[in-house]
Amino acid sequence: MTASSDRLLRRTLWANAILSVGSGAVLAAFANPFAKMATHAPLQVLGLDLALVLELLGLGFVAFGAVCGWVASRPDMPLGWARAIFLLDASWVAISAVMLMLPASWTGVGIAGIVVVALIVADLAILEYLGLRRISTAH
Repeated sequence: MTASSDRLLRRTLWANAILSVGSGAVLAAFANPFAKMATHAPLQVLGLDLALVLELLGLGFVAFGAVCGWVASRPDMPLGWARAIFLLDASWVAISAVMLMLPASWTGVGIAGIVVVALIVADLAILEYLGLRRISTAH
């Protein structure tokens, strides 16, 4: 792999790291107000209050961002990890679509939040895919 062949993927993973850590910290810190703005009525997910789910997701985003940064920082980027990040991002977009179809009483703010995050993650996934593809054609 050459420096030019992995530049797109490396930069995308750094962007993913920064966005994931930043948004995860904000989500974890403000989970209660976000949960109240997102639905018209209290919502339980897998038996847990939405605020707790958002807090756990926020912490998960921070950990995910740390992994993205670790992968991007390696001189020889571990492509298996990069592929896993791409698959997780693509899965997030699909899960977001499913969340919008569930019979939850989402507010306009809740719908907008899910859609905006899904679009950002979809953009990252597309760039990750293109970066991975560029690396595979360079070999």
